[in-house]
Amino acid sequence: MEKSYGSKAKLTLLSTLAVVALLSLTGVAYADPSPQMVGSQWAVYEQTTLPNGSLLFYVAAHATTISTGGVEFQMPDATSSSPTYVNYLLNTYATSLVEGNTIAATINVVTSSSATTFVGNPDGGCPAGTCPGAVRLFFQSSLAVTNAALSNCIGGFGTNENNYWWSNPTSYTFVAGGSGGTITLSVPLNPADWSNICGQFGSSNIPVFNSALANIKYIGLSFGSGYYFANGLGVDGSTGTATFQLVTYTIS
Repeated sequence: MEKSYGSKAKLTLLSTLAVVALLSLTGVAYADPSPQMVGSQWAVYEQTTLPNGSLLFYVAAHATTISTGGVEFQMPDATSSSPTYVNYLLNTYATSLVEGNTIAATINVVTSSSATTFVGNPDGGCPAGTCPGAVRLFFQSSLAVTNAALSNCIGGFGTNENNYWWSNPTSYTFVAGGSGGTITLSVPLNPADWSNICGQFGSSNIPVFNSALANIKYIGLSFGSGYYFANGLGVDGSTGTATFQLVTYTIS
């Protein structure tokens, strides 16, 4: 069975719920269905394990606009004394979509050395083929919270599991030395191609999936490793540095 972000009882829930609190800007509906590739509109979310063991999840920065097109950010050092991982690259972007739409992202992972390696957050374990980690398409919606939505997989917190959707299985797995050029992730908004925080595919409840599509608040990418889709990954700082580039992000 394809593992998903919510397929185990233990979640990096702080990361996902903090997105709700931190992304406080009011979304704007756009006539053009694709977002602008301007760094200030793309926020980078990271988590750091402090020396006392506490977990800090925060908006690390906004991406930088690439003069030739796209946005980019430097990936954090996951091997420092306070290991840091990137969880999300998100745009506050309210829109209404349908199953006929497709979301596509062209990415490029540029490293300072062919020996530069990546490190996934170890809390996700490392089943075969899931480490050091991957990036995938993500969107968050604004469906109302109901008692029925307080699922065990998210610990009974006051949220709705159908507000968080990941492309599944489509993703890019990080490899030493970077991507060696651009990679495109293109996923139709087919309910069988997206799963929620509890690991349920949209095809298991098509009306709910369609409601989520009609009420999107944030779009972007998530980074995860092991069993999880958004628990974060970073670079091994002893092997070099890495820049993640989002060259295009389109909705068609």
